[in-house]
Amino acid sequence: MYKQISPKVKVSLLNFDFTDLKIFLSAVEGGSLTAAAAKNNIVVAAVSARLRKLEENFGLLLFERTGRGIKPTLAGDLLCRHARKLLDDARKLEVELDAFSQGRGGTIRFLSNTNMLSEHMPQLIGTFLRDHPDVFVSVKDKPSLEVVNLLRAGEADMGIVASSADMTGLERWRFVPDRLVVIVPRDFPLDGPLAYSSILDHPLVVLDEKVALSQFLRRLANELGRRPTIRMRVESFEALCRVVECGTGVGIVPETAALRYGRTMDFRTLSICETWSERELYLCVRNREQLPPYGKALLANLLDYVETVRQPDNGST
Repeated sequence: MYKQISPKVKVSLLNFDFTDLKIFLSAVEGGSLTAAAAKNNIVVAAVSARLRKLEENFGLLLFERTGRGIKPTLAGDLLCRHARKLLDDARKLEVELDAFSQGRGGTIRFLSNTNMLSEHMPQLIGTFLRDHPDVFVSVKDKPSLEVVNLLRAGEADMGIVASSADMTGLERWRFVPDRLVVIVPRDFPLDGPLAYSSILDHPLVVLDEKVALSQFLRRLANELGRRPTIRMRVESFEALCRVVECGTGVGIVPETAALRYGRTMDFRTLSICETWSERELYLCVRNREQLPPYGKALLANLLDYVETVRQPDNGST
């Protein structure tokens, strides 16, 4: 049963704004007023005042204090669901109006890991944009854990994530497999399959440290208590393969990249014996019905592509 308090004014949407809703969600997600204050760059007293105003407007308690912070009441949970939708719609409206003001039909915010952005997405999205000249796609390279969080928060429209990520609350479709391999110079004294600990015994050629694949491999090394020896950082898989071919070190790339560049470069490809090298990738959206028409069109194109390369998995949740 909802806990009530005496409202000072009649409930009205005019008595709060989107900033109130953002602060409210920050408090719920962070579990404390301090977390909400830090995320919104305001003082705790201001957070407390805004939340108290919300409670007075609705005549309901929205939070319960616990020994570990705060948690939403049933009324607070109800407000959370609607607040997220209102903020999502406001963000989409802002993006779409901005697109129209610049002479575009709309903007799709797309997130993916390094492999997909390098191996599959350029041709797929490029073909889609050719056929939809009034649409703009903003593409960013993000780790899978960050992609799912941004999708849930309404900060992105669709994304590609590894099966290891928690996709709860997202609609998803199995996309394509993602296999990582090791490439080494032709005469390098190393044979596969290899464990990551063995790979770390050798100098590495890697992508920029902000790239999702680099962050993933660095996290694996940290779990092993190892610090990789980085000989060189490059901007693309093509450059990485070229540097390895010269004998500078070894590198980890998608198998598709190794096959493509291996046709014209002289290096060897070795398999990795650990399960993390074999990953299923999923195409995710928060709610396909809430996508704008051009977003639904891109989703349909990508799902058509899935059907051409594998047996589709339509078990969206």
